[in-house]
Amino acid sequence: MLLTLADATEPTDTLAELHSDAQAIYWLARCPQTGGMQLWQWPADGNEPPRCAVEDAVGSRVNQYGGGSYTPLLGGVVWVRQYDQAIMQLDRHGASYCWQQRPQTAYGGLCADPKRQRVIAVEEDSQGQRLVAITDTSRTYKNRQVLVEGADFYGAAVLSDDGNYLAWVSWSLPYMPWQRSQLNLANIAADGTLQSFESWDFGAAISQPQFDPHNALICMSDHTGWWQPWQVNLATPVCLSSTPVDHITTPWQLGERQHVWRDKRQVYCQLHQGAAHLYRRCGEQVEALLTDPGRVASTTLADHGDYAIVQSATCGAQLIRFNENGSRRCLVGNVVGNVTQNLVTENSATAQWLETPVGNKGETVHGFFYSALANRAAPLIVRVHGGPTAAAYPIYDPLVAYWQQQGFHVLDINPRGSGNFGRRYRECLAGQWGISDTEDVIALVNAACTHFAIDTARCFIRGQSAGGFTALNALAATPLFAAATSLYGVTDALTLSAKTHRFESGYLGWLIGDETQLAQRSPTYHVTRCQRPLRALFIQGGKDAVVVPEQTHAMARHIELHGGEAQTLLFDNEYHGIRHPKARHTMLDRELAFYHSSHITTAPRS
Repeated sequence: MLLTLADATEPTDTLAELHSDAQAIYWLARCPQTGGMQLWQWPADGNEPPRCAVEDAVGSRVNQYGGGSYTPLLGGVVWVRQYDQAIMQLDRHGASYCWQQRPQTAYGGLCADPKRQRVIAVEEDSQGQRLVAITDTSRTYKNRQVLVEGADFYGAAVLSDDGNYLAWVSWSLPYMPWQRSQLNLANIAADGTLQSFESWDFGAAISQPQFDPHNALICMSDHTGWWQPWQVNLATPVCLSSTPVDHITTPWQLGERQHVWRDKRQVYCQLHQGAAHLYRRCGEQVEALLTDPGRVASTTLADHGDYAIVQSATCGAQLIRFNENGSRRCLVGNVVGNVTQNLVTENSATAQWLETPVGNKGETVHGFFYSALANRAAPLIVRVHGGPTAAAYPIYDPLVAYWQQQGFHVLDINPRGSGNFGRRYRECLAGQWGISDTEDVIALVNAACTHFAIDTARCFIRGQSAGGFTALNALAATPLFAAATSLYGVTDALTLSAKTHRFESGYLGWLIGDETQLAQRSPTYHVTRCQRPLRALFIQGGKDAVVVPEQTHAMARHIELHGGEAQTLLFDNEYHGIRHPKARHTMLDRELAFYHSSHITTAPRS
């Protein structure tokens, strides 16, 4: 039984943002009809099936990438309504009503403060960001209190179990939160304001702070080269896991939690060769929780169990409860689309690690290769992730499996600058975007052509967001690729730096440099100097505020003016990412037809 195109449109991030309280566990699940995220709930240790608690789309738009869009509170849930960013409450009786709604204002990174019956959130408007506390309007005439402001950005607010301390992360331009950020701590006064501030700045990136029940403040810091857990509120900070690997992923969203520490019981993640391993420590005993490493999206601990949302090579997103006796139970996610677990493994080949030398001595680039289900030389689709500090994982992706069945090899690449391989690997991209990433793609594709049976006249490259920038530059740089697909990809870095949103407004200077370099590294520049006609497919959301549609249209015109072919597929109601199932179906159908009609007429040279 082969996968259908409908199966291939299933996104991999179908579950997210896991929370728990004494009564239940909560998570977000992507609605198969709309593509939006809905809030689900399952009573702990009950025999009832999970139920959708909030059918409206739940989602933050802070920093455009959102995160931390709900939190349990006093037996109910406080959540951010995606379309207007109103803060809503679903109380314990099932009634839903609005707490806070301000024009042109987004909320995210929600943190419950049950002691004061309020939530703490990141508030963002045209003036900037701040941490605020918001209370039910029916309880007080003044339901919004500004706690702290002055930095450019805030995130990762967390409250101690006794409700007396608040910790959070802040950072300011031109830095991104994975470059340099500060950890902050304050006492909460009787009137709810903050006092007795402390802060830590290790000259690196601090993320995902946590309190244990005794108010030990633990965070992830990469000042020694890897994101590792550190207890900081001591005379001298102490590293709690010295294994030299990243323990979290790059913090693109608010509210991420990939480690939880509770006295002698901890659940934490480690990333080895791009795959996430999940561990539980009880006292001195360490237990590996995942039989198939892949990706850990979120974790939570409660008296009724340890939970995680994970993905692996043999399944889509799953919500798993890990019991004390070492057993595990999948609560949600046994089925991937319309395909059962067995058919997933039967109809896809697992990832093979591929690595080759690049750049300076000792540097390499690596990725995951998926063989076509065919006994002959097959065309190749290269995928470049966004960010560019995000990452590709060796997990089951129905789109990859579909392409394999259609006779394509697939190569997921993690160019220098990708997350999950330490600070040094990320910082290889400093001032080099548009150079090293292009070199990495070419080097790894050449290595793949050496190791596997590849139809070199039919090599294609696709990239989303920042990956589109790399894909188009690689298309122009070498005849190795017959065509490229850019999914809401960056085409003109100079224009982007002037028009993009505030969160990334200082990022391009670090990635590339000054205005001259911004122009000369961009695909628009390289297309005009390419001596070959180029072929590209552009897929774009009409409401994208990160990469605006004008960039895509201008790039398509550039290619056509220089003798190439550019196809454009615009979805008027999509943002930065194509989410609606019907739109995804149209997009992937068009992309497959594009690859079938493309090939190199002469032998390519790298």
